[in-house]
Order: sequence, then C-alpha cells, then structure tokens
Amino acid sequence: METEDTNYKKYQKLVLGKNINQQTLLATDYLNHFNEIHMLLGMLADMPDCLEDILDWKSITYQEHFKISVFQDKELAIAAYNHTPDQYKIPFENCVSKMNHLVLETIVKAKKAIDEKNTDYLQLLIADYTPRMEKLIEICSTIINSKEITSQQDIIDNYFDDRLPENESYDQNSIDDLFE
Repeated sequence: METEDTNYKKYQKLVLGKNINQQTLLATDYLNHFNEIHMLLGMLADMPDCLEDILDWKSITYQEHFKISVFQDKELAIAAYNHTPDQYKIPFENCVSKMNHLVLETIVKAKKAIDEKNTDYLQLLIADYTPRMEKLIEICSTIINSKEITSQQDIIDNYFDDRLPENESYDQNSIDDLFE
C-alpha cells in the first residue's frame, strides 16, 4: 500500500507540465468560478438587470467545478486535489469558504437593495464588496501557486470583517430562501 507521501510525489510527477501547481497540486482554473460572479457583481450597481444572472450562481466545490469544467486536465485536477497537503488545502478551503460567504451575503444584500430601489446603498455595497473579493481572490491564488504557506489564515481572517453598517443579519436560511 502506498503511503500518503508516495501518493503526493506520484501526483507531483503527474501534474508536471500541466496547469496544476506541482507543489500544491491545485489549479487556478477553480478561481474562474469566482471571477465570473465577481465580474457580474461589479456591474450590478450600473446594470441592476444583471441580478437575474447573479441569482443563478451557486457555490460549488473544487471537485464539482472540475466535473463540469472544460479544463483539459480536469480528471487529474480532481484526483490530485485528494493528495494536496493540508498546509495548502486547509488555507485554500478556508479562503474559498470566505469567498463563498462574501458572495452569497452580497447577493442577498444586493437583491434587497434592488427590490427596495435603494441605488445609493447598492453602490455602497458593491464599492465595499469589490476590494474585499479581489483581495480574497488574490490570497487564494497565492495559496494555489505558492511554494510555502506561512500564515495565510491570519491574513484572511483579518481582512474579512464586516464594513457596512447593517440592520439585518443574514443566516443560511435567508440565503437559501433567495435561491428558491
């Protein structure tokens, strides 16, 4: 039976020359899932009609993304992910969780602002969301492409704070109700 270390080394060889990082065994193609919704949300303040497309967005895992992707080495990306060392996988998954939360929370708030025709709040919301999401995408890309991870989680946690005053909190039920 192969050891975990042997499997990791095996996958390092298999991903050589592919668009999968040889050190982390992760592929930046997964970030396309977030880049697409990020672009749509960025246009929302000027084009509220984009909301319908935005409401179709679903949070999907790394493996789910590659199952439906046109990425050439998608099967290898899925298999290699199972052997990504925890020093990369844990910060990666934490960052993905933060991105999912930020996107879903922003969608809920944006829908409410549009329903209430509160364009000032919508513009403020998007202006606040944009740099936060860009920073998280940058952090996630760094994790995927890095050779060493020191303490990315502290950076993620410190950056991900609530900046807008809020009268309501949104729990998972509120987010689920939005997509029904």
